[in-house]
Amino acid sequence: MATCPVCSNRPGKRYCPAIAEQICAVCCGTKREIEIDCPSSCSYLKASRLYESEKPIPDPEVTSKVHNYDERFIERYHQVLDALTAAVVEEHMNSKWLVDNDVIEVYRLLRTTMKTLSSGIYYESLPDNPIRLSLYRRLKSLLDEIMEPDPGGARMTLKVSEAIDVLDFLTLVAQANSSIRPKSRRYLDWVAQRFSGLSQASQSSGIILP
Repeated sequence: MATCPVCSNRPGKRYCPAIAEQICAVCCGTKREIEIDCPSSCSYLKASRLYESEKPIPDPEVTSKVHNYDERFIERYHQVLDALTAAVVEEHMNSKWLVDNDVIEVYRLLRTTMKTLSSGIYYESLPDNPIRLSLYRRLKSLLDEIMEPDPGGARMTLKVSEAIDVLDFLTLVAQANSSIRPKSRRYLDWVAQRFSGLSQASQSSGIILP
């Protein structure tokens, strides 16, 4: 039996699609989504998510508002929530390197930008790498469109304060559905699955807190 190429010590018994070789169970369990960039299709990854309970530490400022995120909030902003999350799913499909931490950080940076805008100063807090910047630009463009006044009143015009609330909610949802592993795509896979069957005509959001 071949030796695990990750630790070069134990025998490799599990096929790892990320490196296309057999690795040992210990390396699979301890290096999954940390040193090994696991694809979402991996059966061992899927099984581990059923038992994984450790989540990222939520932002205290965001969690202090959790009581605001009731059914009325979701009903009022479901079109905005769905549009932004669908854009994240689309970015995920086009960028295989995108991970949950990237999305959470982009939500935070967009919130910072909106917070600055609410004070009367326009200054963009841009991501520091091209993967995050691409998602940032996609979501910022969508937010700009939604916040643009509609003279005909055919759609909701999102206020800056409302955009901050929406981004806080999305940040909390992402943290609640991710894990502490730096290469985790648990949240991205979760929203992709939820939105794959969401009709464009749906009247309720596919985004809920667990």
